[in-house]
Amino acid sequence: MKILVAEDNAVTGTLITGVLTRHGYTIVLARNGSEALSLLNSDPDIQGVITDIMMPESSGLDLLRALRAHETWRSLPAIVLSVRDDRETVAEAFALGCRDYLLKPIRPDRLIERVAKVFKPEKAILMSSSGVMNQYSLSSDAYRTMALNFTAQLDRAIAEIKNWSPDPRSIRREDFTPIVESATLLGAERLLEAVEGVATAAGSPVLSPIQRVNILDELQLVVKALRDQTG
Repeated sequence: MKILVAEDNAVTGTLITGVLTRHGYTIVLARNGSEALSLLNSDPDIQGVITDIMMPESSGLDLLRALRAHETWRSLPAIVLSVRDDRETVAEAFALGCRDYLLKPIRPDRLIERVAKVFKPEKAILMSSSGVMNQYSLSSDAYRTMALNFTAQLDRAIAEIKNWSPDPRSIRREDFTPIVESATLLGAERLLEAVEGVATAAGSPVLSPIQRVNILDELQLVVKALRDQTG
């Protein structure tokens, strides 16, 4: 797995590179957020990002914003390493999609533990059509009907969530039951994982803004995959 590390401290960058290389990762090193974006543009094999916060020219938060705004990069898992531990910075980093936040100085064993957890192989957006047909002994026509019906379910959910507001009701996991059933059958693993975080009990807290964005992203990715499969 190739990981982009954005770190302006040469000593820390060398440490991270050495530790992760010994554990089988390929490291691409950038000195700031701007250089990191250039490397992302030139190297499509990068599968994860580790970034410092305080860097010259472009900060780690700037890098996370750019990742979040980019159609392809927004799904890249990201870890922040920083001396900053104030609540505002940490909250902003998570709001911008970072999946873990580690304080410096870095302990190699802690770094490896978190990298292995965050950068584990991605779950599938959607099982291949041939995989579903083989698993359930379906004809191509039967699969196409299932896929089109699932697409219609997702389109309705996307419209509802885009128009969602905290009042007058919460969105609960039960509201996704038809989608969960279809997603299970058609192997939409990432969507299932996103929905898992939605509260189950009536009267429980409403979808958080981050949950709303994540679920919308996953719904849209599955719709695109379905339409690619069905033409």
